[in-house]
Amino acid sequence: MPIVSLDHLTLFELTPPELVEVAAMAGFTHVGLRLNPAAPPQERQHPMLGDSPMRRETLARMQATGVAVFDCGVFRLKRGVDVAAFEPVLESAAVLGARHAVVNGDEPDPVMLAELLARLCELGERYRVRMHLEFTPWTGIPTLASAVRVVESCGHANARVMIDPIHVDRSAATPADLRKVPRRLVDYVQVCDASGPRPMDFATMIHQARNERAFPGEGNLDLVGMLGALPTGLPLSLEAPVQSLAATLTPVERARRGRAAIDALITTLERAHTCIRT
Repeated sequence: MPIVSLDHLTLFELTPPELVEVAAMAGFTHVGLRLNPAAPPQERQHPMLGDSPMRRETLARMQATGVAVFDCGVFRLKRGVDVAAFEPVLESAAVLGARHAVVNGDEPDPVMLAELLARLCELGERYRVRMHLEFTPWTGIPTLASAVRVVESCGHANARVMIDPIHVDRSAATPADLRKVPRRLVDYVQVCDASGPRPMDFATMIHQARNERAFPGEGNLDLVGMLGALPTGLPLSLEAPVQSLAATLTPVERARRGRAAIDALITTLERAHTCIRT
């Protein structure tokens, strides 16, 4: 069984210590924490930097439950950003035990973005945190191929590509495209599903990605084809916000539903892999 982590975006109303507690109750061994807002000022900054009461509470709940922090986010890169200003976030990530971080590329110039990513990787290396560049159609990294090019051109061994099924689908990538990604560039995968036809406008894509995805198996994405194109046994991070369920299901109920869905997906993938081998 691979590592299965509960990403903060799935239950975004929770604070980090609450997320740890809910993850434990739902059977997750790891969590991903949003230590740096991806969309300020709409997105709140949890007081998790430095030796804060909330960080101490999070560490205490981690110790009590056995839940570990797998990754953190989000670092946004664009021209003029002060990469050194991310150091307090990385310090907190290191204290919490995170070894991976999600990076968004808002800079449209691939040369500039590669330089920024290299500097962020160098900073992250001091804290033993690897950087995973995520492609989304509405940013400076709109496709899987563009993410691979930037990661490879940045030239840092700490740089990786983040794979998220909803962005694979929205950018019209295919399992065949995923098979072309060098295996050394993928350390783990975010997992979700999505329902309905592929949106044609960025506003709808962004709304769905941040608010209304689906748990694995409850949408129509080709998750088996996508994940089957990647190395087996990769850690999986459940990043599946479904706000429409929040009115009727508690965070624990949603987390348990997500855990059951991802377990079913893992079983299907294992069966498919066994069939291919035999």
